[in-house]
Amino acid sequence: MDALRKCEHDPHIFLAVAKLFWSERKITKTREWFHRTLKIDSDLGDAWAFFYKFEIQHGTEEQQEEVRRCCENAESRHGELWCDVSKDVENWQKKTREILMLVAAKLKNTF
Repeated sequence: MDALRKCEHDPHIFLAVAKLFWSERKITKTREWFHRTLKIDSDLGDAWAFFYKFEIQHGTEEQQEEVRRCCENAESRHGELWCDVSKDVENWQKKTREILMLVAAKLKNTF
C-alpha cells in the first residue's frame, strides 16, 4: 500500500493490486481494481489481457464480451506482453480482439 500512496497514478501499481486480490480470490475487489487500472490507462494492453483472463476464470460470458469490446474500443498498443504478441510477424494482420485472446492465453495462471 506504500507504493500505492507514492505512485497513485501508476497503472502498473493498480494492476499489481488487482492481481494481489485475484490471488486472494477476492473477486469483487479484483474486478474493481482492474477497472481502476484501466480508467488510469486504457492503452495498457497487458492490463486488458489480465482482466480478460480473470473474467474467463471468474466471470460470465457477458462480462468476457464486455472486456473484449472495451479493449477493442481502447485500441491498446502498450505493455510488455502485449507488444511481444502484437509485434510478432505472424500476428501482423490480427485485430485487437485477436491479440487480446492471444496475450491472455499466453499468461501463466499463477493463481
